[in-house]
Amino acid sequence: MGKPWCLELFILGWFCVFTLPVTGEEDDLDPVYQLEEVTVTGTRSEKRLKDSPVVTEIITSEEIEQSNADTVMDILNDYGLVYTGNGMGDYVQMQGMGKSRVLYLINGRRLVGRISQRLKGETLPLGNVERIEIVRGPQSALYGSDGIGGVINIITKKPGNELSLSTGFTNRFLLAYDDPETPEKAAPFDDFNPIREQGLTAVVGFPVGITRNSLDIEVARGGFYYNEQKTSSILPEYYRGRLGVDTVFSPGSIPEVRLGGSFMLMRRDDQTTNRGSLTRFDYLRGDAYGEMDIRLFERGGLTLKLYDNFYQRNKDNYSAINDRWSKGNNYENENITTLEALGFYDGLDDFIFTLGLEGTYNSMEKYNLSKPFVSVDKEALFLQAEYFREDTYAVLAGVRVERNSQFGFAAAPKLSGMYQFPWGFRLLAGAGLGYRAPDFSDLYLVKDDSETMYIQGNEDLIPEYSLGCNVGLEYAASGCFAQINFYYNELFDEMTRVYIETLGDRIIYATKNISRSMRTGIDTEGRITVLHYAFVSAGYSLLYAYDRTLGEELHPQPNHTVKMKAGLDHLPSGITTYLQGRFFSTMIDPDKPDNKPRFILDFYISLALGNHFKVHAAVDNITGEIDYLGPLTGQTFSIGFKYFL
Repeated sequence: MGKPWCLELFILGWFCVFTLPVTGEEDDLDPVYQLEEVTVTGTRSEKRLKDSPVVTEIITSEEIEQSNADTVMDILNDYGLVYTGNGMGDYVQMQGMGKSRVLYLINGRRLVGRISQRLKGETLPLGNVERIEIVRGPQSALYGSDGIGGVINIITKKPGNELSLSTGFTNRFLLAYDDPETPEKAAPFDDFNPIREQGLTAVVGFPVGITRNSLDIEVARGGFYYNEQKTSSILPEYYRGRLGVDTVFSPGSIPEVRLGGSFMLMRRDDQTTNRGSLTRFDYLRGDAYGEMDIRLFERGGLTLKLYDNFYQRNKDNYSAINDRWSKGNNYENENITTLEALGFYDGLDDFIFTLGLEGTYNSMEKYNLSKPFVSVDKEALFLQAEYFREDTYAVLAGVRVERNSQFGFAAAPKLSGMYQFPWGFRLLAGAGLGYRAPDFSDLYLVKDDSETMYIQGNEDLIPEYSLGCNVGLEYAASGCFAQINFYYNELFDEMTRVYIETLGDRIIYATKNISRSMRTGIDTEGRITVLHYAFVSAGYSLLYAYDRTLGEELHPQPNHTVKMKAGLDHLPSGITTYLQGRFFSTMIDPDKPDNKPRFILDFYISLALGNHFKVHAAVDNITGEIDYLGPLTGQTFSIGFKYFL
């Protein structure tokens, strides 16, 4: 555990800031509540969250700005959605569904690049993100395969009509590593490195003629962080750079056209010893898109989208015998190209009809697949009808039919409804069918450990399906927001890795459709605001999962998850500060001795100096919790600044 003085110092500092007397005139401010935010993910049409019949959580631009996060996974971790992470990627689950059962989107466009069904969060920087929308439960009726557990849609900032500039710099450092498995306790400043990690972001907006443009640049680096024995690095050394460009053409009478793309490179050295790095990963992520809105008639229109998303990972190993790096023996390249036409019509009172056509080509090259190159094409048609009145009620029904070149046809319907009662109450309910087609690794993986095991893909797999429902109640009034959501999911033909046979000293495993399982539980959220600037929020999630095939309880994520946050956002003084805690109960078999609950506590404070400059400081993991499920390090200290034009 961490040193007690660290915990006491930062709790005392936070308490002092929170109770400081305020000078100056108090502004008569109207607080902004979550239900006034605009959402697009749950219905594929832009509307206020309070008018959406789909349970949606929004991580706002203010919350992203007032955080110590550098990547998308950092901010999801703050919200208690990341349960563990390693060199292969971050493990995110919603309502007991994870791995390839949670779909990631950027502005509604699919994201590729899973490794062992995990997404590498470090390849998704946060510098140009406007907000993140989280929709839980089956969403295959809108987005097709992989939307069984829910959707995480990353919405980026759009080019504006005026010149703008936003820059930021953050420096992070850690005290000496305190190995929880050894009795020795390292002194806090042994091998102290004050510049362990730095990140710099810049987002520039500039109009030129009939165009609005946005350019975002992001660079980051991290140094080694050695264990007590100085024999290996606990954290990798890495370098990351990203460049993104977005342009909007607005010629007036001609339909608006949006073009853009981004390019990200990252190098990461793992398994580093005092002799140097033993393993090196090179990541590349690139995307390009084009969109155009066509107004067909007064109450209807069409949006055309063409986009491509590419991901590449190469792993190199260092050989001490040959004193050289081995290249190209561990690689992965994945690409997805999609053409989409989305039409809408709202010419009838209180009705909106949406019709979509989609064609996708997905391909992969990977070193441990039984085929050197694999691909799949998909064509889909989805139809949605929504009947609603603002601030009153909404009913949404939709269905998606998709043809997969490997598995044939699949269909997924959904039905959602919302009713707003007087006094700030809102009732939501929904039910839907979700499905997940086997991915390339499920079908063609060949993982050969010649001494212990052999894992093989299964080309006879069929898609797995889920039937899910949710019922929720929300309350929003001046200074108060509360939400409770009950969910129930049945998963059919679940793909599970099973034992086949033993040959000599090796165990043979393969993936099969053999399981049926159930997930049920509740998600709760609450927030109270006092005097326009002080707030307290808390959330609790309960999950119970049961394998009906094996007749035993499952532990895909902690049964109990608690998140807490308290602080102030005081505009007259320019101070924003909070304490944030996350508690996870045991995640795996409770009878295993190496399993324990985790409590992670973070502190953040920022001070606005005028209208354009802000400085901030933070401490992550004040409690010094170190666990193999994460976090792997004790207290992480950060300082930095942000400048806005």
